[in-house]
Amino acid sequence: MDSPVSRRDFVKTAAGASVALAVASQHNPLFAAPAVEPPKPSGKTISMPPLPYPQDALAPFISARTVDLHYNKHHMGYYTMLKAWIGAHPEFQNQTLEELMVANQGGIRFAEAVFNYSVLLYNHNWYWMSLKPKAGGQPKGNLAGLVNGSYGSYQAFRKQFIEEAMQLGVGWVWVVLDGKAIKAYRSEYHETPLLKGYVPLLTVDVWEHAYYMDYQNERQKYVEAVLDNLLNWDFAETRLAAAQK
Repeated sequence: MDSPVSRRDFVKTAAGASVALAVASQHNPLFAAPAVEPPKPSGKTISMPPLPYPQDALAPFISARTVDLHYNKHHMGYYTMLKAWIGAHPEFQNQTLEELMVANQGGIRFAEAVFNYSVLLYNHNWYWMSLKPKAGGQPKGNLAGLVNGSYGSYQAFRKQFIEEAMQLGVGWVWVVLDGKAIKAYRSEYHETPLLKGYVPLLTVDVWEHAYYMDYQNERQKYVEAVLDNLLNWDFAETRLAAAQK
């Protein structure tokens, strides 16, 4: 059974995650202005990064129509709802997204709503960074060695990742660093591996809104398409380097 992450370890891990996302968004040449400019966060509380590529850049594996619905409706909706909750309740203000998650897990009423929307926003922020046009396939460099050391081969890792995706009701499948090993980890509903003590590297959203318009009920085809053509191992490598410092 996974043990809850200590506050000290969480703060360390969360800080590294925030730095990795910020660095990638500043230096990734694929980043462009989103089709719809997201609201600008106030203070240090929350953020919704711009979409890191044009809406049609992931086609034909993920259509522009799906990206538009997913980013500009679902993702934006989580951001807007969380901002509204925080604005109405001062006790949730002046906290980072990671701090909101760790402080409100297990809460009820307002705290539960803030936790749920914080996780949905956090996980979606990771998802768009985890994709990249003309990417996917086997990792290189340090990640290749870790994947092979953890699973024996990339093909064995790929098989396990797909199995995790197919066992989910709704949620995400992540590539995480578990100590010195790589792990394919599934998080259901309002869950994120950061709160379990893992270091997130990449994630694939397998809620139906991420793939249904393109693949209908063929979830496996969607996951295989992402793994083989879109998974952003370059971002994972920068995330891994930040975690190992």
